[in-house]
Amino acid sequence: MNRTFFEQVSQIISKTVQNVTLVTVTKSVRIDETNEIIRAGVTAIGENRVEDFEKKNSHLLPVEKHFIGKIQSRKIKRIVQLFDVIQSVGSIEYLEKIEKETLAQRKPIKVLLQFNISGEEQKGGFDQKNLEQVIQAILSDSLPANSHELAGKSESISTNHYVNIIGVMGMATDTKDTEVVRRQFRLLKDIRDALRAKFPDITELSMGMSNDYKIALEEGATMLRIGRAFFNN
Repeated sequence: MNRTFFEQVSQIISKTVQNVTLVTVTKSVRIDETNEIIRAGVTAIGENRVEDFEKKNSHLLPVEKHFIGKIQSRKIKRIVQLFDVIQSVGSIEYLEKIEKETLAQRKPIKVLLQFNISGEEQKGGFDQKNLEQVIQAILSDSLPANSHELAGKSESISTNHYVNIIGVMGMATDTKDTEVVRRQFRLLKDIRDALRAKFPDITELSMGMSNDYKIALEEGATMLRIGRAFFNN
């Protein structure tokens, strides 16, 4: 573990005015290294590979577990079983399946809605242009089809008390142009604020990784997802 960088990030977080959760991304990280960073004070870890995480889950010290990877239908049952928070829900199809699994397992799960703030096709998530439709759907206690399919489908699902939408998540463009990154983070904050105005429990703003976390904090992030810089000495 890169303790110098970890301490640097921890100090910066401690100076922010908002409460910030550091989600340490531990994909491809050995069990002993993962436990080392938990002992150092990390309270939440993020993983994106279900099979890899299953192998080390039972060996981990107590910690909140976030799924941050691309969701696949055939893995949703195990995702619900293994994790406390799912950060990457950008499809109503998957939200529907998560809902059914939480009901079947009688297990509450926290969810963040992923928005595609960069506009890059390879990054999933809801389109901010459909935000008002998402708001109206939640207000009516149902959610329409995936934001990319809103115009063409009418399927809907009903939310239940096992699924708790607590915030939004997004990934900025990987660029050295800090103004582009800042603009995208501000967009995500605007989305969060619009949702929060209707639903006060939607408070979390998950944005910022190893290369742009300082900008994310300046723009109001409440969750950081940092991994590579902690484990590359």
